[in-house]
Amino acid sequence: MFKDMKLLNGIEISDIKEDLICYSYDSSYAKGHIPELVAWPKNIEEVSKITKWATNRGLKIVPRGAGTGMAGGAVPVFPRSIVISLERMRQVKEINPKNFTVTVEAGVINGELQKDLQIHGLFYPPDPASLDYCSIGGNVSTNAGGPRAIKYGVTRNYVMEIEVVLANGSILTLGGKTVKRVVGYELKELFIGAEGTLGIISTVTLKVLPEPEEVITLLLNFHNLRKAGECIPNIMKLGIIPRTLELLDQSCIKLIESHAPIGLKTDIEAMLLLELDGEINSIKRQADLIVEIVRKFGGEVQVATDYYSRENLWKARRSISPCLLKMSDREKINIDISVPLDNLANTLEILRKISEESSIPIICFGHAGDGNIHVNILFKRNHEESRTKGFELVKKIFETTVSLGGAISGEHGIGITKKPYIKMQLSQKNIEFMYAIKKVFDPKELMNPGKIF
Repeated sequence: MFKDMKLLNGIEISDIKEDLICYSYDSSYAKGHIPELVAWPKNIEEVSKITKWATNRGLKIVPRGAGTGMAGGAVPVFPRSIVISLERMRQVKEINPKNFTVTVEAGVINGELQKDLQIHGLFYPPDPASLDYCSIGGNVSTNAGGPRAIKYGVTRNYVMEIEVVLANGSILTLGGKTVKRVVGYELKELFIGAEGTLGIISTVTLKVLPEPEEVITLLLNFHNLRKAGECIPNIMKLGIIPRTLELLDQSCIKLIESHAPIGLKTDIEAMLLLELDGEINSIKRQADLIVEIVRKFGGEVQVATDYYSRENLWKARRSISPCLLKMSDREKINIDISVPLDNLANTLEILRKISEESSIPIICFGHAGDGNIHVNILFKRNHEESRTKGFELVKKIFETTVSLGGAISGEHGIGITKKPYIKMQLSQKNIEFMYAIKKVFDPKELMNPGKIF
């Protein structure tokens, strides 16, 4: 079909059916179209070249990282599309321990970067559950968070400079490598969390931090779900900001123990996985204070005493989504809501009530320390009535979330799957301003169209 593909000499590109099918979906339940082409550029110059070529032919351009997105952001919506995969742009261009920065290409895997930084005594805090597979470019495009967001913030807080390719193939460098920078509008902020709708993020400079001296991991078990939710803001009142504060409900704990048992208690309603980091004597004092407050809320405390125990707990936490996918009789609708901490306990109880009244299992886990809950609605496989009922619950949960002052996405983004609900959260005027910004950077509306709006 594209007779002038020879103009792209040196860029790997395919129209083989098997390749196209593989790049027509991501980790979400979203369904789109099979693209006409898939391209694998190896550097930003090739990204620019293929993007300009595609624009001149009116192709819709779908940027793709590692395909781990949960909202359909990398799924082609239109049939006449090209997927531009950045997975082969895996170069760590510079680690600068003196400026506490690292510059990487967009395809670098988050977990691999973490290991590279450890050699220099540094760490990059944002750590999504999929860190062993997800790419930095995708993290920036969705403003990914992770367990450590409660203390250290999300991806946005670490992006210093980005190189982006616009739909016309031009390359923009936005931001800089200084901690403070007030020079006109900070345009890089527009691209963080924009899900590839403004341009293709190709190179990123991130702020990194010195590795903390020590980490203490506590397992907090509660026989009452509400008490677990109420305990969290009371820990913060002590002036303690944990490194992580994750919640797993009873269904979640039972799921882990049935697939990869590690000895978690299954007769409790909730478990909190809490970590402290910093100077050893300081975090030991903090741990003692936490034990006291947890006991006041009827909780029990276990300490992970060594590296192996700690890693075992995190392995279990990160295994939840894979365990859900292995369920033979159920399919899942995965949504990530975010609520104010003072409404966390209410939200957890409401979700349990919705599940009981609908007779549809809902498994909850996530970053409870910052109010970000991953809600998994499990409908019967190959059962249309159950599926319809499941999606009715999505709407109900989003309506409840917004009424409690929350957000319909904490870190997964809008993509395709949440697009029908965006007007619950944003006014028409807000949407119009966002759309106007898109038109400035992408006047022909070729860059990841059909997402968000």
